[in-house]
Amino acid sequence: MEDREGQNYQLGQLGQLGQEESEKVRYLREILSEQQQNKSPRSERISERTQRTERTQRTERTQRAERAQRTERIQRQSRQNQRQSNRVQRTEKTDRQYYEESKKVMERKRKQKKKKRRKKILSTFLLIFVCLGLCAGAFQFFRSLMMPSNPGVGIAVGEDITVTIPKGASTSQIAEILKQNNLIKSEFRFKLESKLNDYDGTFQQGTYTLNTSMTHQQIMELLQKGGEAEETYQLLIPEGFTVEKIAQRLQEQEIMTAEEFIAEVTTGEFDYEFLKEVSDSPEKKYKLEGYLFPATYTLYDGVTAHELIDKMLQRFEIEYTQNIKEELEQSGHTLDEIITIASIIESEIQVPEERKRASGVIRNRLKEGMKLQMDATVLYAQGVTKDRVMESDLEYNSPYNTYQVTGLPIGPISNPGSAAIDAALHPEDNNYIYYVVESYGSSNHIFTETYDEFLKAKENYIASRG
Repeated sequence: MEDREGQNYQLGQLGQLGQEESEKVRYLREILSEQQQNKSPRSERISERTQRTERTQRTERTQRAERAQRTERIQRQSRQNQRQSNRVQRTEKTDRQYYEESKKVMERKRKQKKKKRRKKILSTFLLIFVCLGLCAGAFQFFRSLMMPSNPGVGIAVGEDITVTIPKGASTSQIAEILKQNNLIKSEFRFKLESKLNDYDGTFQQGTYTLNTSMTHQQIMELLQKGGEAEETYQLLIPEGFTVEKIAQRLQEQEIMTAEEFIAEVTTGEFDYEFLKEVSDSPEKKYKLEGYLFPATYTLYDGVTAHELIDKMLQRFEIEYTQNIKEELEQSGHTLDEIITIASIIESEIQVPEERKRASGVIRNRLKEGMKLQMDATVLYAQGVTKDRVMESDLEYNSPYNTYQVTGLPIGPISNPGSAAIDAALHPEDNNYIYYVVESYGSSNHIFTETYDEFLKAKENYIASRG
């Protein structure tokens, strides 16, 4: 009991002490509150200044930090820009190097390609030239086979040569004998023609009289028969001969009749390229007039009119060279016109130096639109030969009579030679319009530019006749 009372007493004491302590704390708080309320203005200003200083310092620190951050950003950006610039420079340098290297590579390739192309072009041209050369050679070879085997036939009389073909001689041995005696130019061609024409192995032994103007064909035909060669004839056709005069000479030499020759000239068919350029007007006497080339021909017994005419046309083809063809184009005339002019010159002029001068007269009269008035055309139209042309002859109606027609006659009036053809292609550059024989019995002519001069020269000629 006493103990419980003691405890209660203690608890009361403790509660009283706690109450006292609470009062003390409250008292102290009141004192502090009064002190704060009673502070002086100075203390407040000091406190405010301190606060501003602290704020300023904080602001400065903040600004310094911001500046530092900006500086750091600028430096970082600068470093980044520098690195970027370095990368760009390295890239540009690499691009330039790549471009230069690429350019060098392309240049090398271009040069190589150009070199290959040049080689290819050169090879192509070389191949073309080789092909052309081979083609030209082949053309000439086969052309030579188609042409007379002896192009000199008819140019001269030739030389008779006696050869002996031994028994059992081969074609090669015979060709060698003929070559040694200058009867052929090529052993190979003779052997080739023998095979192509089925003469190989058919030649006979014996002694033959051959002529250097004979063709391979003629020689092979004779060698087939054995023994002596047939009799030959030498036929001379002078420059200026007409078809009718040639026919008359053939009959006089008993080679063939004049009728046979004229009939073949009129109706015979001959395959020559130049004849395609010749007019075949029905008003012409003879289409082949002017193209039966005058020369000396070696003929053999039994020769036909066709064979002879073919020989004469062959000779014209030989004379009708590429050079003449080119000059013909430049002259402004056709082949028939040039041969017609040449035939007039051949018939009118006998002095060689006067041929081109007379050609100049013909050119000048044609240029002026004048009638040629050549006496030789009148005589050809009439089919006669005489020294004097009468006034009545000039009225003869014919497309050949240049006293009646303006310009050239319808065709050639004779068969001209090389010199007359050359004069027709190259007339002398002069102003002559007329010419007349200088004196009776003379071959020279007087050439004049005016009609009065011509009349005076004509009077002198008439006076010379007595």
